[in-house]
Amino acid sequence: MAVNQTMKRISDESIRQALKQTTRQYLAGDLKKPQTVPHFHENAVEIGVTSYDEPASEAPHYHIRAVEYMYLMRGMTQYMNLETEEEYTFYAGDFFQITPGTIYAQRSRPGTELLFIKTPPGNDKVVVEEPDAVFTWRQASIETTRTDYRNDPEAPRPNSVKPAAAAALVNENEEILLVKRRDNEKWAMPGGVMEEGEDLAACVKREAREETGYGIEVTGIVGTYTNPGTVIAYSDGEVRREFLILYEARITGGEMQLDAESSDYAWVSPSDAAALPMTDSQRQRVEDVKSFRQHGVPSFR
Repeated sequence: MAVNQTMKRISDESIRQALKQTTRQYLAGDLKKPQTVPHFHENAVEIGVTSYDEPASEAPHYHIRAVEYMYLMRGMTQYMNLETEEEYTFYAGDFFQITPGTIYAQRSRPGTELLFIKTPPGNDKVVVEEPDAVFTWRQASIETTRTDYRNDPEAPRPNSVKPAAAAALVNENEEILLVKRRDNEKWAMPGGVMEEGEDLAACVKREAREETGYGIEVTGIVGTYTNPGTVIAYSDGEVRREFLILYEARITGGEMQLDAESSDYAWVSPSDAAALPMTDSQRQRVEDVKSFRQHGVPSFR
């Protein structure tokens, strides 16, 4: 007897649209509740994607029968085994298993995305009483640290390139505004990674507003920085190659207000900045600001 063979697809676009409305989207299983995206009916397994745009956590629980398999597509997540009190940290690219009866709590960084497989399917989740210490652990954010390398043969191999922008804000005394980053305890000009739907000029304006509270206007380009030897390794597993444009800008309004990424700020002359803890790449940018202010010629590094 002939078997009807076919291939079916759930498009990435439809999954992404659905995940804008919910953190979890099932792709296969025997679902009892309707969801936005059609799924493949399957009695033996549940498969889906969990995506967190904001910090997220799950209260302590276990599964009676189901084995859970997880593939961390991006981000960083941590699990606590309540019986052993062990903490497990998983990074992008990790594949891991949770066996039935394991009592665990979970917390994830923003931007974390998991592909999950659960077998057998069905609601066998049992929530357990949560100790105060575990609740405190879940509510605390996962701190990410960074290590900077410049032309270092021991640097890890980059796995990402993300366009970024920074602002050289200089006052009437020719002092540069610097912020002290929490992830490496070093000083830097405010800036960050470009987001979907914006150009780099819009990116630097948003980052300046978020990190300093100031509205700014871009007045020039100090330099471009794309040295493949400048690498930033984050504790969540990302190893980023440098790709940054440093803009000259002026403050148009607002009041100084640091965000959670920074612990302090200072207006510092380029000469005095040399005495502050700073990465080599950031120190080069400070020197380039000084040169740009004197000669008006951008640097390309």
